[in-house]
Amino acid sequence: MIQLIKNKFNDIKFRNKLLLSHLIIALIPIILLGLFSFIQSYRTQIKELKSEAASSLNQISNILDYKINRYNTLAEFMVLNRDFSDVFINNYEENYFAMYLDFRDKVDPMISHIKLMDDNIEGITFYTSGDLLGIRENILPLSELKNKAWYAGFRGRQWVIYDNNVYLVQELISNLKDSNFMVISINFDSIFSDLDKLSDYIFVNIENEKNQIVFNEKKPEEISSIAAMSENRLKISGELKNIDWTIHYYLSNANAYINAFGIFKITVYVILLSLVITFLLIYIFSNNFTRRIIFLKNKVDKVEQNNLDVIIQSTSKDEFGGLTNGIGKMLERINGLIFQVYQAEIAKKESEYNKLISQINPHFLYNTLSFIHWRALKKKDIETSYMVTTLAKFYRKTLNHGRNMVTVENEIEHIHAYLDLQYIMNDGKFEVEYQIDEAILNHSIIHFILQPIVENALKHGFAEPNADGNQLTIAAYPENEEIKMVVSDNGVGMSSEQQKQLLTADSGGCGVKNVNDRIKLYYGKEYGLEMESIQGEGTTVTLTIPLT
Repeated sequence: MIQLIKNKFNDIKFRNKLLLSHLIIALIPIILLGLFSFIQSYRTQIKELKSEAASSLNQISNILDYKINRYNTLAEFMVLNRDFSDVFINNYEENYFAMYLDFRDKVDPMISHIKLMDDNIEGITFYTSGDLLGIRENILPLSELKNKAWYAGFRGRQWVIYDNNVYLVQELISNLKDSNFMVISINFDSIFSDLDKLSDYIFVNIENEKNQIVFNEKKPEEISSIAAMSENRLKISGELKNIDWTIHYYLSNANAYINAFGIFKITVYVILLSLVITFLLIYIFSNNFTRRIIFLKNKVDKVEQNNLDVIIQSTSKDEFGGLTNGIGKMLERINGLIFQVYQAEIAKKESEYNKLISQINPHFLYNTLSFIHWRALKKKDIETSYMVTTLAKFYRKTLNHGRNMVTVENEIEHIHAYLDLQYIMNDGKFEVEYQIDEAILNHSIIHFILQPIVENALKHGFAEPNADGNQLTIAAYPENEEIKMVVSDNGVGMSSEQQKQLLTADSGGCGVKNVNDRIKLYYGKEYGLEMESIQGEGTTVTLTIPLT
């Protein structure tokens, strides 16, 4: 991955590299400063939110404590009243009149007095298992209390919040026979009215000692669970003094985030303005800096396109001026060296060509004359005369009066003479087919480029003795402003290693490499020989030269 990034960066233009690198360097402190300002602002907002919530929580806790304590005091006042308690522990033994008098003179005045003191008390109900049942509508069997969904068999005093109702359950002083409870129903809103919608960013709930939810700020259907709400909120808690309840404040960080982000945006706007100014300055300086690099690159591109006559020169005295002048001087030296190498290579190839001709002439002349001598002794026929004539014609075309250039027609005549001799010498064991396009016969080509290829085909392609059906095809035709000269045989073929060796070594003196090198030297590296060979099927050699 790192290497890929480096490669992509290296492919970018130098001016863009300068711009990109400077922008990255400028962006790093911008991002760090922006993040730092956002984090600090966010922390400050959260701190202020927590402080505000803690103050609110303390205030609410005190209010709830006061309300709870007030009703606890009322309940204790009633329970500890001797006359009031005696009513629930007396054994009236069916003395209903005495019971009636006690309720009229003791219980009813007490209840009326309590309700008068607090109009948020919605009712007071007594549950007993004694003789008092039926004396009043608010005196019910103890079994009904036990059947309540919210009753859990507790004793003493207990606060119960059930179905938006508030009950203060107080166990009364009882005799050994009976158990008595007083249940004070209190208006729900009077207890929790101060908790509704404290803030748009605060959600409140109250839990009892068993971690059961006593109060939610919102209705149960509006929230999935307290745990879900607490996932994205801050939480602070406080315990009430007069009851085993805990108040939980869940603080939304949305407001803190919005305020911090506002400060962050202002910071970013200021820094972006600075970045734009910095970018413009960097662009001006980098453009001036890279202008001379682009100038030098354009000159070098022309050199790359083989335009070696380009003049590269600078009047500047700095490092780029020195580099430019150095490249210009180097180009001058390269031109001189190329000319020297070119002349030397031509001389070398001419020498190799002449050496090849001198090697072929004596060798071939010796074999041919020996054969003619043998044929003359054996037979006296017109064929011998034809061979001598053909041999003379062959050597005349080979020597070409010392010239390097011949027409395509002369080169084909030379090959024709050579193959006529070879045909007779090999007792007609191969056939030759010529496919020559007359449109190119008068075009000039370098001399002696087909004979080594044809000789190689006869020597190596038809190497198997007593083979029949040997076919040699010689073709020449124009194609896409080029001349294609093709020598094909259906002989034994060659391996890829043999093909490579044929173009990199003299390979027995047949001169295939020499032909390839001469073509490339005279016409350019894009021209030369191409080989296709399949072992057991044959070989095709294609010579490509420009159509001049």
